[in-house]
Amino acid sequence: MPYVAARDGRQQRGPSDRAPSVPDSLDDLHGHSVGVLELPRHMATGHRSRRLLDLEDPAQQRQAYQTVLCRAADCCEINDLLNPGVLRRIWRHLHLPAKVRQEWEKRHPALARPALGEQAPKIDTTELAAARTKAGGLRRQPRRTPGDALTAKQMIVARTASAR
Repeated sequence: MPYVAARDGRQQRGPSDRAPSVPDSLDDLHGHSVGVLELPRHMATGHRSRRLLDLEDPAQQRQAYQTVLCRAADCCEINDLLNPGVLRRIWRHLHLPAKVRQEWEKRHPALARPALGEQAPKIDTTELAAARTKAGGLRRQPRRTPGDALTAKQMIVARTASAR
């Protein structure tokens, strides 16, 4: 039988075209936080092994949550697959389309705020100047002796300042 294209005017509605599904409360989520998550077929195509993601591996955990948030057909799937504690913990590290992130943060403003322990460190300018002087303006030196090593706190301050 030959292939005939459908001409009924239907448009393909991919994940980027439809509005993201967002549950009313994060407490409705009851997915597992450990173990292996098997994604439904419509979220990940191909062999079953591509749909199995280990939630104890941080990279696979992020991939699983990104996939579910972007491709879930409805809130029931999100409720069944995602865990509220894990979602809150990794939210800032997920690479999501702007549309998905905005809808979730609009419905759940607590996700947009940084976690209590993740506040930006305050920079002591005198310590920064000392770190720059000691590090030679933050340029790599060919060799350092053990006495020239920066403390962990000095390195964090220097890296934070150089990123700005």
